[in-house]
Amino acid sequence: MGLALRYKPYTLVLKHPFGISKNTRTSTNIILTELEYEGFTGYGEASLPPYLPENQVTVSDFLSKLKLDQFNEISLDDILDYVEDFDAGNNAAKASVDIALHDLAGKVKNLPCRKLLEIDGNYAPYTSFTIGIDEDEIIIKKVRDASDFKILKVKLGSERDKEIIYTIRSITDKPIYADLNEGWTDKHFAIDMIHWLSSNNVILIEQPMPKYMIDETAWLTEQSPIPIFADEAVQRSEDLKMI
Repeated sequence: MGLALRYKPYTLVLKHPFGISKNTRTSTNIILTELEYEGFTGYGEASLPPYLPENQVTVSDFLSKLKLDQFNEISLDDILDYVEDFDAGNNAAKASVDIALHDLAGKVKNLPCRKLLEIDGNYAPYTSFTIGIDEDEIIIKKVRDASDFKILKVKLGSERDKEIIYTIRSITDKPIYADLNEGWTDKHFAIDMIHWLSSNNVILIEQPMPKYMIDETAWLTEQSPIPIFADEAVQRSEDLKMI
């Protein structure tokens, strides 16, 4: 028998409101994807933040049309090429299959993902704990909840950016990743903030400016004392050609 695909919509209710520069939400919609093969089940997820175009209906519609039962063995490249070529866009839906397929392949071969992908675990980055924009007392609670994590990822992009960093620095000196979610639009303000953040042991900046501000982001990257990473600006490998 070939691969069996199942999927279900879920709404995850968050323990705390999750604030980013774009919005604050108390829940998030996802699609949980399952791929079954010879008694093994791989799990994936389509994450659906409200500022991106996909939703539970579009993901379900895309997944409903896939014919994965035609594949009688787990061939990562063949299956993912089929999913990619099936229809344009649908990035979250395709990602959910991709994740489930790798999870399934690892279980069938009894290998962790890093070995499946032939990645040296000695060079794997630490997983960070994400802290949304919030009131000081909630931020402090979240930092304490993250005591087992070596790095914190902090959402910025509000008028309280410095206050948030001061609050975190009052109880920990752990390295910080700062994620702006396109929250800054003035490159001169941004570079001043990055220098200040760097002096407070912020070790990278994620998507500081809107994805369409390519020239401004390039200037910022050249001037920045710490690395700048893309997020919203790179959703497909083809997007790399634009930056």
